[in-house]
Amino acid sequence: MTEQLILRGTLVGHRGWITQIATTPSQPDILLSSSRDKTLIVWDLRRQYGDYGIAKRALHGHNHFVSDLVMSSDGQYALSGSWDS
Repeated sequence: MTEQLILRGTLVGHRGWITQIATTPSQPDILLSSSRDKTLIVWDLRRQYGDYGIAKRALHGHNHFVSDLVMSSDGQYALSGSWDS
C-alpha cells in the first residue's frame, strides 16, 4: 500500500538556504530551523489564519551561517553551532 503525502503549507521566512531543522516529541507542532542567513526561526506548525507554519520568532546573534542545530527533549532549549570566529 502506498501512502500519499499532502502539502499543507510552505514555510517562508529565511533569506538563505536551510541548513538544519529540529523538533521534539514533546512539542511536535513546534519546529526550529537554521539557515545560511545567520538566523534561527521558531515555527508553529498548527493551522492558524488559514495557513500552516507561522514564523513565531527569529533568533539573531551569529556572525556566520548556522551549520548545526539541536533542541532539548522538552523543547525548552536549543543549541546552535556556527562558523563564527
